[in-house]
Amino acid sequence: MGYRKPNTVSADDEEARIAYVHDVMQSWLKFLPADVSVEGRSVLELGPGSSLATGTLLLSQGAKSYLAVDAFPLAAHETEAFRQEVLARLTSASDRSSAMPQASSAGTGHDFDYRVDAGFDIPAICRGQSFDLIFSCAAFEHFDAIEKTIDGLSKVAKSGCVSLHIVDLQTHTNLIRERDPNNIYRFSSWFYRMLWFPGQPNRKRPSDYVRAFERNGWVDIKVIPAKEIDESLRPKLTSGLARSFMHDTADMHILDAVIISRYP
Repeated sequence: MGYRKPNTVSADDEEARIAYVHDVMQSWLKFLPADVSVEGRSVLELGPGSSLATGTLLLSQGAKSYLAVDAFPLAAHETEAFRQEVLARLTSASDRSSAMPQASSAGTGHDFDYRVDAGFDIPAICRGQSFDLIFSCAAFEHFDAIEKTIDGLSKVAKSGCVSLHIVDLQTHTNLIRERDPNNIYRFSSWFYRMLWFPGQPNRKRPSDYVRAFERNGWVDIKVIPAKEIDESLRPKLTSGLARSFMHDTADMHILDAVIISRYP
């Protein structure tokens, strides 16, 4: 069926959708290095999923511009009214006024733009633009070739650009996720390839992301565990995995990881 639903939030539950957008934004700001601000920055978001309201919130924090790029048009039908409602939930009226005019109903414009390309050729999608900040949430695990993606980011990153990605390392099947979050790592490589579909979790571990960023010249690379398996459950949930994940550097106790790096 392909990749059609970017998260577990029901499309009919507006309150949950709004809460999800605010949670993503708060997470980015929480993990952003203390010496980095979004104010005055050009921002690129990878794989925004079904909502571009994160861009509206970033503009409300003083971002200079926002571009979201994706391989799937999951946010194509989002309305400006929804983005305005997300913005209205902010407690500061000054924040609302600074971003509201910049988000158009079509999701396009000089300061706010959304582009979709099935090939996900980042330099081509960005059309010569470069960025101070690059964000994603629960998107990088869906990229088939993270090395190619990071190479593309390197071509559109300004010197000093900070890249921050929240990566969901768990199985994405809702019925299994809570009981066995490492389920996707129990399959051999050849069998998992047989189950391939566009957007399938790539099973890359934090150390794989670190190496890929290092190869492309990124520095100050950090991995922050955002969610981990409870110690009492680790013997059960980190055993019985495929051989390629049965080593200490796989860090199979990490369920969500924040990958932060800086382009020199």
